[in-house]
Amino acid sequence: MQRLPTVVAHLLVFALAGVSTLKSDEAGRVPGSALVRTVHGQASYSFEGKSHDLRTNMALEAGVTITTGPDSYVYLNVNGVASIVRVSADTTLVLDKMDCIGPQNQGDTETMLRLQAGSALGHVTKFSANSRYEITTFCGVAGMRGAADWNLSVTQLGQGLYETTFEAVQGTLDAVLPVVSVIRMKTLHGGEAWTVGRDVGDVVPVQRQLLRWQLDQTKLMIADAGRDNGGSIGSTNIIQPFDNGPVPGQAPTSGAVPPTSPPKH
Repeated sequence: MQRLPTVVAHLLVFALAGVSTLKSDEAGRVPGSALVRTVHGQASYSFEGKSHDLRTNMALEAGVTITTGPDSYVYLNVNGVASIVRVSADTTLVLDKMDCIGPQNQGDTETMLRLQAGSALGHVTKFSANSRYEITTFCGVAGMRGAADWNLSVTQLGQGLYETTFEAVQGTLDAVLPVVSVIRMKTLHGGEAWTVGRDVGDVVPVQRQLLRWQLDQTKLMIADAGRDNGGSIGSTNIIQPFDNGPVPGQAPTSGAVPPTSPPKH
């Protein structure tokens, strides 16, 4: 599936508007930021054509692109302490929009990320009914309905084609994409995945070992983010993994090797 045209991208946003809506001209709207919590390995950020090394405790504004190298990852607090994102190895993630509306820690938020390549794992806990949290890919858009853990991966197939896998680790997300000029949407619940690219597959269970790894990574992110803020980042209930998938002890299909303890700064 080719890169989404601008018109189609707007249609996807409107399709998700039934989940949550915000007005761009609301009073009290201020730009948010992303705080870099952990940098493991090689990672950089770029803005207006200039690239720099990424370091812990940096505050990144909207419009910044984050790129990680092999065997590397980054933890981010995105648009406040209620959202954490793990940018995995060989990944490019754009922070398109991070706005806050109303009093700090009490108002609504609008968070829009763009995953261009690689994979990202996210945890969202505080989420008002009028807030909006979306991740755009070349194949479609994932929108959060509330507290959720999510994982998205983008693979380049060649000849301008891409494949995206949407995963709801916990909670619920809506995946929206255009198929032959028709907007198609799937609601994914904890432990479900949907892959789209040359073909549009069915919703399937996440492999057991991979799901456990994602849940473990979410716990590490929450523990790391809670060190300096008194544990204000909360976790959703852990779901039971599906009974299918590789034998315990085998590497997950992503080939990633998770750290055994929270990363040290």
